[in-house]
Amino acid sequence: MDPQSTFDEELEAFAAGLRALRLERGKRSYRELAARAARSGTAIRLPVATQSDAFRGRRMLGFDTLMGLVRILYSYDTYGQEIAVPPHSAPELEQWRRDWRALAARQPATPRGPKATPAPDPGGREAPSAEALFTPVHRLPEHPDTTWSAAFSADGRLVATTCEDERVRLWNTATGKEWGEPLPGTFPVVFTPEGRILVVDAESRSAVRPYDVATLLRDGPGLTGGVPPIRAMVHEPDSGAVALLGFDGGVRLWDPAIGDHGVPFPPGPDGPCALTRTVDGHLLAAGPGGEVWDLLQGRPRVQAPLVPPLDGAGVMALSPDGRTVAFGRPDGSAGLLGTRPGGPVRPLRGHRDTVNALAFSPDSRLLASSSADGTLRLWDTRTGLPAAPPLTEHSGAVNGVAFSPDGRLLASASDDRTVVLYERVATAPASTLASRALTTALRARRPVQLPPLHVGGSAIRTAFSPFGHQVLATTTSEQSVVLWDPVSGQALGPPLTDPPTLPWALTFSPDGALLATASAGGTLCLRDPLLPMSFRTIGTGHTDKVERIAFSPDGQLMATAGRDATVRLWDPATGHPFGAPLTEHTNEVVGLAFSPDGVHLASSDANGQVILWSGHRRTPVRRFEGVGPGAAWSVAFSPDGTRLAAALADGSVRLWDPLTGQPLGGSATSHTGPAYDVAFSPDGDLLASAGKDGAVLLRDPATGARLGHPLTGHTGAVNGLAFSPDGSLLATAGRDGTLRRWIVGAG
Repeated sequence: MDPQSTFDEELEAFAAGLRALRLERGKRSYRELAARAARSGTAIRLPVATQSDAFRGRRMLGFDTLMGLVRILYSYDTYGQEIAVPPHSAPELEQWRRDWRALAARQPATPRGPKATPAPDPGGREAPSAEALFTPVHRLPEHPDTTWSAAFSADGRLVATTCEDERVRLWNTATGKEWGEPLPGTFPVVFTPEGRILVVDAESRSAVRPYDVATLLRDGPGLTGGVPPIRAMVHEPDSGAVALLGFDGGVRLWDPAIGDHGVPFPPGPDGPCALTRTVDGHLLAAGPGGEVWDLLQGRPRVQAPLVPPLDGAGVMALSPDGRTVAFGRPDGSAGLLGTRPGGPVRPLRGHRDTVNALAFSPDSRLLASSSADGTLRLWDTRTGLPAAPPLTEHSGAVNGVAFSPDGRLLASASDDRTVVLYERVATAPASTLASRALTTALRARRPVQLPPLHVGGSAIRTAFSPFGHQVLATTTSEQSVVLWDPVSGQALGPPLTDPPTLPWALTFSPDGALLATASAGGTLCLRDPLLPMSFRTIGTGHTDKVERIAFSPDGQLMATAGRDATVRLWDPATGHPFGAPLTEHTNEVVGLAFSPDGVHLASSDANGQVILWSGHRRTPVRRFEGVGPGAAWSVAFSPDGTRLAAALADGSVRLWDPLTGQPLGGSATSHTGPAYDVAFSPDGDLLASAGKDGAVLLRDPATGARLGHPLTGHTGAVNGLAFSPDGSLLATAGRDGTLRRWIVGAG
């Protein structure tokens, strides 16, 4: 070592030696090195963030960590092929030991005394994970000037960057090499699935020029936005519509069928300042107070202000599922909130300077924020906590950020004239003692209870949405519906009380687009779970209260069961009845379920009758014998349709072959009071029942026999239960006013 050099200079020289060794051994990626260490059979752990620090000379690693990294690098030969990890005593390691000791001797002394503790987070939050979610893979060659933004093609193979020199450049994301010649134009930039790129004209800033990506030639007439200058642009591939948002808050919608037209939303500081295309094909705009408009339908979706207005300063983003608004301000503050009035703001704390850009991942689970403080930060949108350490690849303000359509890549643009491409890190399965204990418990079929959720009054029925962003719905004895995030347990807005809800009827449509309940006024209420404040009603024709609702598997039919002893079928799209009522029951109908193939419908009543119907012919196929006196409170088909289960007033659960009517197994009398609900897990491996005795029982789905101990925790009757679509959670609704979640599988 040069005695005249500083510690920082020597640290950089040491890092250069590590980089040379990595290059010599095949230039394995950080992710590959971490995976090699994990499967090497040694105790070596190489988090991506640690490797990044070492190879870039950001800090001096501890001796054991450094030697672990060097040993893993030497576990590749000079052709990059894997060989045995060298032992601690290997001669090739000796020089690295000497260099580390010499570097340690040059390290500046730290103050003596008690170990410094990090300053607590102002919000009392946990420190971010030490593991990185994304690792840099390419730094695109330096641009002539400041870079402003990045945008990915639909297949993620190309990324477009914009620059102060008013040129748009395309790059191959696999190689980091430029694609063709620059195009004249500026941000925003949008790729279309059919192979075009839409670029804003740099001179007028109010027109959009389309180019063919393959040839980089103009492809058709331009679009005149009429909202100078253009702030954001979104393309809707199904209709071909392009929404343009101006910095003045004005919105224009270019539709191939009718051309360019305005959107009747207020321009100026109260107008929209963020656009998104949702996963279900809607074009949405968000305003500075959190208001949300549907551009294609030309109507507000959320009208009440949700956050303090941005007053034209700051940035906003709207998640692809339409559920979350993110905002950032010049003072570095930022936050998340749901697109429902009354929801809490989740602050995002960490940036020290202006928040310049925000972007949601395609699954809406991550938010990326870029700042003038030179950092790019990732946030968990469910909790508002940091999802990973900050990304600090840039030496200047970070102006723009974008995710690829599959969420695998991330791009950031900066004042330092570069654009950095990051790749999602493939994380290894957790191996902590806690995770191993959880896995062991689940394999032994010992469910693990999560903290209870509290509702107003008794919780009566519960249901999971089938697809997309998961929602857990619960009806209450207070004639309301509460929607929850099943993972965090946070309520997704205030209880839904308009119209008043009858508590025993609750279900989602098979595609998750509708949440169906019965109102006290004698109608069915159909809501969009993403926008539950809006609803439409269908008159039922029942002469008494509706007790159950069920959708056919294809969503084309909806069945209702009532206290008037009838079952009725409906077209959920039109609200028109499908044939005459089914009138074979002699008492109120309290159980209802379609078979998985949609051919049959099972219903049960307060007299204990269980009837199988032909769904489309509306005729009874058979009655099931041996039910006994009292109500059959619930019926359910197994996922393969080979078993029909019923929860009975004598505390038993009975199983039949629905095609033959033959009983399967014995009478599993396990509850000490009536059994109120029964459900099969989605994979058919479990059958669960709940009863008046407050117990939840897991059963063998072939025989109905109990498996393990009862799930206890409720202090009163358990009225309803439901499995999550992946079968990993079981939700139970209790008369004690709690909704409980049980981990019953790995998912």
